[in-house]
Order: sequence, then C-alpha cells, then structure tokens
Amino acid sequence: MFKWIIIGGGIQGCSVAARLLYHKKVTGDELLIIDPHQEPIETWKSFTNKIGMHYLRSPSVHHLNPDPYSLKKYAKSNDYAQAFKGYYQRPRLDMFNQHCMELFNHIGLQSSWKQDTVEGLNYESGCWSVTTASHQSFDTEKVVLAMGINHQPHYPTWAADMKEEYPDKIMHVFEDGEDINIDNSIAVVGGGMTAAHLANTLSQRRHGSVTLIKRHPFRQKDFDSDPGWLGPKYLNKYNQITCYKERRAMIQEARHRGTITKGLYVSLKRQEKNKKLTIVTDEIKKVYPSKQGLEIKMKNSSRVHTDALLLATGAESGLPGREWLTTVIQEYNLPCAPCGFPVVDSRLQWKKGLFVAGALAELELGPVARNIAGARKAAARIVESS
Repeated sequence: MFKWIIIGGGIQGCSVAARLLYHKKVTGDELLIIDPHQEPIETWKSFTNKIGMHYLRSPSVHHLNPDPYSLKKYAKSNDYAQAFKGYYQRPRLDMFNQHCMELFNHIGLQSSWKQDTVEGLNYESGCWSVTTASHQSFDTEKVVLAMGINHQPHYPTWAADMKEEYPDKIMHVFEDGEDINIDNSIAVVGGGMTAAHLANTLSQRRHGSVTLIKRHPFRQKDFDSDPGWLGPKYLNKYNQITCYKERRAMIQEARHRGTITKGLYVSLKRQEKNKKLTIVTDEIKKVYPSKQGLEIKMKNSSRVHTDALLLATGAESGLPGREWLTTVIQEYNLPCAPCGFPVVDSRLQWKKGLFVAGALAELELGPVARNIAGARKAAARIVESS
C-alpha cells in the first residue's frame, strides 16, 4: 500500500509531490504519481513550446521548489543570461523547465511515476483504491486529485461542425501534437495570452500571412488576477463568505480573462507595423470552405481568407476528471457547490484522505488556484496536513 497517490503529473500534481519528497514526508516507494504522459509536466512543456512562450507570466518566486528563492539561486549559479524580465522578474521558460527537472532528479520524483490513465476511485475500510485503464488497482492511505482542465478544447458554435468536416483546416491549440504544420496562410482566433503568443510566434517564424482575430480590443494586465488574491488583501474577505455561489461569482469577476501582458502587446503591434501580422478586432459569424481554403465572414469587417484556422479559445468549463469523478461524488456523497466543484476544508480535504489541487481547489483557494502560485499554496496546505 502507498502512503500517497497523486492523480495528475502536471504543474499541480508535481508541486505536491515535490513538497512531499522535499520535506521527507514520504519516500519514493511510498508515493505514486499517475499520469497519462511519459514524463512530469509533459503537457506544460509541450504546450508552452507549441505557442512559442519565452518568459512566464508569473514572477520569479512562483515555481515548484518549496524554497521560494530557489529559482533565483539557480539562475545565478548557472549563469543564465537575461534570466528574468521586467519589474516582476518573470523567469525564462527554458530555465524554469530545467529548474523543475533538476528538482525532480534531486528528489527522485520520477521513481514514483506511472504512465497510466485513472478510471475509478473507491473507498473502503479507511483505504482508497485507484483503478486505471490498464486494469490495475493501487491502494493508498491518501489521494490528491490534481487533474488538469485543458484536455477538452472549447470550440465556438461556428467551428464545431466545420471541425468535423475539415479537421486538417480547423485545429485547436489544446489538441495533441507538437508542431503547427501549415505552409501558407493561417488565422489565429482568440484574445488572450495563448492566442497572442501563437500569433506573435507564427508571424516571426513563417513566410505565409498570419492573422489574429479577436472579439475585443487588447486588454493589458500583468497577471491573470490581481496580486492581492495571493494574500490577505482579498482573501480575508473571501474566506468569510460561506455562500459558494458568491465565491464562484467573485472568482469569475477576479479573473482577467482574455488579457495579455504589455510586453506581448508591444511585440504584436511591432509585427503588425512590419506587416508580418494582420490584427482583426471583430466577431466571427460563419466560416465557409473556399477554393483558397477557408473564408471567414465577420460581423462588421471585411471577410478574411485563410488556408487554416488555429483556435486559442480555451477549454470547456467543467469538472476535471468528470468522466469518472462524477461517479465517485455520487457514491460517497461528496459535498459540492452549486457549480459542481468540491467544497473542501482549509487543508483542501474533501473526504478523509482525499485532497484536491488546481481547479478542484479554487472554491477554497480563490482565483489563483489554477496557476503556479495556486499550486504552491495547495502543496503547502496538503503537505502541512500530513
């Protein structure tokens, strides 16, 4: 029997695992991390490489090592050039990733890794049992649910039918695959950081035309929520609220959805000025196949012609792991808010020995739960309870 099983080996799950191992709460033999991918944070690395991210949006103290100053020490000891950027000291992506992997190697995290897909969870006699797609079952004292939210791409209404008919012409950035292999013109749809990174990267790398289509003017924000949500400035009031409908409304209001950093805005405008990028601010009404590829009918502006569409329209909203977690909720009568997300205690415990991180913890942690800062908060609470 394991002491801990962590379901999900992305930023969230690996942050919890790293803290457990770092503080010697478990040995490698007592911990199991189950994830569909071969390596830790593989989805993160693949996605950030695909969109061409060079610097993180988060500051230097947000990473997976329990020591908040570890990344700065790492940058100095390894003599990284331009290791951090801007007022908030945002770290280089390649340095951040290498820092993660060296941490994992140091604490032996990969010895606890199992590539598999979880399909069920059972509780009996004070013990949790995790079943997987490979028809294996693993018993454990404690479980952490740290599944991601990006496995279910969101397709706007106008794109859903076209996607089925023209899968090679309409793609979503959350779909599997490392590279974007379109030789000629391409249009990126979306108004947030992912779309902006994609448009900026493609306009720098490609000879064919690149168009960015967004519904609203650029909105600039340093972070995806106000830094006050990291501490008592906003959390004191948030923690006093016992109505989970109200908490959900506060989270939705606090998130700066569809925003980009000033630096990325400057890069996009530079590419537009150099005629390497066309920026269209309008709403897509319909997309038609044409001899040239696709014809996009806009609400107010001229039609856009492109060979392919690349959507950066986010993920479907909903419970991570809902394919099997819904059954677990019903079977053990786990408390949920009206939005369907877990109601947990201050330690992020949902039921004895069952903990949550990431999006599943946001009704307790607030709007930062899904990002790296939230991963650090979740890991600290979970490990302190062990």
